[in-house]
Amino acid sequence: MKILYAIAALVLLSSSAQAWQVVERCTFSQFYGRVCTTSYLDDPPRNAAQEQEDERAKRASIEKWEAFCKPKRTYDNEGVVRLVYARKGCEFGRSE
Repeated sequence: MKILYAIAALVLLSSSAQAWQVVERCTFSQFYGRVCTTSYLDDPPRNAAQEQEDERAKRASIEKWEAFCKPKRTYDNEGVVRLVYARKGCEFGRSE
């Protein structure tokens, strides 16, 4: 009887390979050790053109902020690096 259940389970699992695709991702954490997550569907394929466009937009935003705020590195009396901005509010992400 157990063999019949095993065969039935294999038939059901093999009939739809896409739905039962197992993806396991593991990361290492200093505090928790190896942490693994398992999902049953694969991620959608990446769009390289969209990723490049996103990277360009991110870089343009950073350049706009740097041109507006003009951050400069200074050192306090304890030797810690501090950033000084040309305009008020830049430490909170202001860019206009």
